[in-house]
Amino acid sequence: MATDLLTPVVHYLVQLIDEEARLFGGVKDEVSSLQEELSFIYNYLDPSEGKPKEHAISKVVIGQIREKAYEAEDVIDTFILNTSKHRRRNPLKKIIYGPEHAKTLLDVARTIESLNKEINKIFANSTKYAGERAEASVDADQSEALQRRRRVVEEDDVVGFNNNLMALEKLFKANGEELDVISIIGMGGLGKTTLARKIYNTTHFRWRFPRRAWVYVSQHDKTRELLFKILKEMPISDELRRKVEGMGEGELKETLSKYLSEESYLVVMDDIWKTDFWDEVRSVFPNNSNGSRILITSRNKAVTSKASHTPPYILPFLNKDESWKLFHKKVFRGGECRPELEPLARQLAQGCCGLPLSIVVLGGLLANEKQELLTWSKFVRVNRYLTQCKDILALSYTYLPRHLKPCFLYLGAYPEDLEIPVRQLINLWVAEGFIQHTHNIDHLEDVAEDYLEQLIDRSLIQVASKRTDRRSVKTCRIHDLLRDLCISQSVEEKFLDIRTEINHLSSNKSRRLSIQGSIDPYISSNPSHPTFTRSLLFLGQDTNDFDPNHWSWVHENFKLVRVLNFGHVNISIPRSIERLIHLRYMGIKSDTLKVIPPSICNLTNLETLDMRGTFLNRLPKGIWKMRRLKNLYMSGAVSFPEDLDPEVKALWSLQVLSTVSLTPQNVRLIVEAKLAQIRKLGIWFASNESNSQVVDVLKSLIHLPHLQTLKIINCSERPGFLISYPPKITKITLRQVCFEVSGGMKVLGELPNLLILKLQRCLVSNNCLQVIEGSTFPQLEVLKLENLRIKEWKQERGAFLCLKHLVIKGCTELTVLPSELWSLCALRDVEVLWSNIGSVITLQESQRNLGFNLLIDPLPGDNFYQ
Repeated sequence: MATDLLTPVVHYLVQLIDEEARLFGGVKDEVSSLQEELSFIYNYLDPSEGKPKEHAISKVVIGQIREKAYEAEDVIDTFILNTSKHRRRNPLKKIIYGPEHAKTLLDVARTIESLNKEINKIFANSTKYAGERAEASVDADQSEALQRRRRVVEEDDVVGFNNNLMALEKLFKANGEELDVISIIGMGGLGKTTLARKIYNTTHFRWRFPRRAWVYVSQHDKTRELLFKILKEMPISDELRRKVEGMGEGELKETLSKYLSEESYLVVMDDIWKTDFWDEVRSVFPNNSNGSRILITSRNKAVTSKASHTPPYILPFLNKDESWKLFHKKVFRGGECRPELEPLARQLAQGCCGLPLSIVVLGGLLANEKQELLTWSKFVRVNRYLTQCKDILALSYTYLPRHLKPCFLYLGAYPEDLEIPVRQLINLWVAEGFIQHTHNIDHLEDVAEDYLEQLIDRSLIQVASKRTDRRSVKTCRIHDLLRDLCISQSVEEKFLDIRTEINHLSSNKSRRLSIQGSIDPYISSNPSHPTFTRSLLFLGQDTNDFDPNHWSWVHENFKLVRVLNFGHVNISIPRSIERLIHLRYMGIKSDTLKVIPPSICNLTNLETLDMRGTFLNRLPKGIWKMRRLKNLYMSGAVSFPEDLDPEVKALWSLQVLSTVSLTPQNVRLIVEAKLAQIRKLGIWFASNESNSQVVDVLKSLIHLPHLQTLKIINCSERPGFLISYPPKITKITLRQVCFEVSGGMKVLGELPNLLILKLQRCLVSNNCLQVIEGSTFPQLEVLKLENLRIKEWKQERGAFLCLKHLVIKGCTELTVLPSELWSLCALRDVEVLWSNIGSVITLQESQRNLGFNLLIDPLPGDNFYQ
């Protein structure tokens, strides 16, 4: 629903009124009135608030309100831009331009007042529009039509399910005679219903479960309707069938429960959306220790969390061979594919990206076309726009909670098949205003991670890779069909515009612009651009063709931009960057950029400055006045300016700082609590720093109470035993550090919350890694040893009791591992990469008697874990 995308606008206005009231002067009342009106409409239309459906507004009216809200936002942001410019003028120019500024103020007040009246008028006229709200626009007839379409697609004899069937049958047997709830989770069109049907119709299960029912759970089903469906599907008598017609919910529950208690039963509930469904029906299903089972399918992993402790079965995509087999079967129907047609046919099958729904629908189209290259070549991309696929997948978007909708649509900004870096995505979501504080989570970035997990649970995002802790997601991806859904929905909502190599012209008045290709053709095709664009994104490809003259194009046409993200550019940042006063996020990667202009420090709204891959020499002095800067990412040893005014509340909001060269002169930043909010810190020591300087820096870390992640690079003075680590620290990486085992490992081993430890290219005293008595690493779950020159590893019993993942990479001189490792009950994965064959043999012998997973790659040159 279009109102879902008003969320950032409404919250932005609230924030402006709270934090920037001084800028508004004579228009504060008008801005407040506008914010209150939009908030009223926004909350009135919120489905979670239980407002009556008869007052819902049509999509057309919502679109009109959205347009007016965006106009108001443009007027206000332009006013703030001009007011800030006026405030920076010297006293003489303020007098000269005073009348002009007063006229601007009056014009803004009149414009906002006019827009407010227009919004009021649109909303007042909305009572003329009847019917269900946009989110519930799938009425009974449409829902039934969609269901018939699903049956045509999903109940086809899909290939490639043999392994899935065997895995599910194991789950059916796993819990013995106790009642168990088993779930199949996956995105729309993946074949969940087909797989469930195969299980349901298996001869063995027909005999095992005398009482069986299959029900499709509509989004609008009430509890009584669901119970009635289940009972009707059971082999009940005609007399009971007549009786249940007039039963209420309570009587139905009692009747169904009694009926199921008499014999073992199998109930399949297909396509469940509501997360609280189990609370409504759990009392109906008796556990009589007769092996009864309940099977549910859903796109949302959260649906299963209350129903069962058995982990859900995550249905995978078809692989390349399975996709071809299904495509061949659907198109050629037992015949053969002509040799000259096969390369194109395989290309078409592979283009469906392993989604059975797409393969079956496209195959059905091609089966009725002439088998000719010219005819089939027209279908190379047609599967992206198949109505049947879109209708089914669109339900996943339609029923998303409103806070997740803009986050999901934003994924369309990334190029096809790209592994999306999660940290970048989260910082962009925050900068866009999609993430709102919750009562139980302090940091917006943590809320954003929760949003990401919700989208993963709903099968809308796939996990591409995980971080070292095996918990958090490092990169993610989105299926091509879902990405197309993002783009088509974004165009409709004017949320996002995508420009590619073959599509330069921009005609859609979207708030966000993603350029995926060369910049020059786009600029030449779009010499001027309206000011409504808030995000300019260059994503997925290098943008080395960004000429310095292009900066003027940015400044003139994107004056109100809040997000500016570049790819790989080799240019300088001009002084005029300070004009973009609304900027919250800036990402730039350059091989040649060594300094950034002091004017960048005038971007007082900047929250994230991501310059990873850019090796700066020094940060400008004005960095101290960037009071809202939360994330500062850099590569290499970047120096802080040293002359800090003692009265300045320097970088008070900074949470991520990596990597920086801290000297004894600016260590007082830490000691005096001027970096009090730091959660992640990377320190790179210069080679000329003395041992006493290093000690001063490391001793100061104890003053960072919120520090969770620490990386120390290039420390040659054996500082390990001198570090007093903050108590909340959970992850430590030491790279190119001279490591004093007798003290260093003891201090690390006593940290109560340390979960992850990485030692990379460290010099270890006596070439022996020794975990001495008392340093037990009580919570450590991940240990990674990389390129260490150690010949021996000794440890006391009782250490690493919680260790789950051990990675040994490039430790070529290590020939024997301590036997105490193999008595660790929590150990799950051991990876030995580029190591000595002696260690490999030891591990192979140990694995025969222990239950951990083992990956061995003794050959040099492998970069799988880079």
